[in-house]
Amino acid sequence: MRKLRNLPGAALAVGAFVLTLMLGFGGAAASALWQQSATVAMTVAWPAQALTVGCTNDSPQKVATLTVTSPSSVSTLTYSALQPGGTYGPAYNVAVGQGITNSVALTTGSQIIQDNKSTTSLTIRFTASFANGTQASGTVTLTVDSGNSAQKIVCPA
Repeated sequence: MRKLRNLPGAALAVGAFVLTLMLGFGGAAASALWQQSATVAMTVAWPAQALTVGCTNDSPQKVATLTVTSPSSVSTLTYSALQPGGTYGPAYNVAVGQGITNSVALTTGSQIIQDNKSTTSLTIRFTASFANGTQASGTVTLTVDSGNSAQKIVCPA
């Protein structure tokens, strides 16, 4: 006991221990105070992966080539059109290559254009799934002029 008294801060620690017991916080709290133990919780959040969607037209604007670039290779890639009610319609699959860039060429004869003929501004969302189970998406808005034999699909400026 004499050695304990000679330690700096020992009297304060014993006093805090006794005070904790006297105030009725219980043995567990007093023991934790005596041992000076603590627990730390840490949460790690990875940033979401992002897709970059590019669009290029051919010279008479009959074909829009949509290019999707991702930070890593994708497992699956789909695209769908925004409907007037604010939801997205059926998903169409894109054949996925080995790299980080995939593309799809759209004409006025493409199924997604045919399914959405009544709109002149068509927002298309691409959704990519990755091997680790995460998903990412990106959008592009096209101008579609399929009437009066124009048959144009125009990329955003």
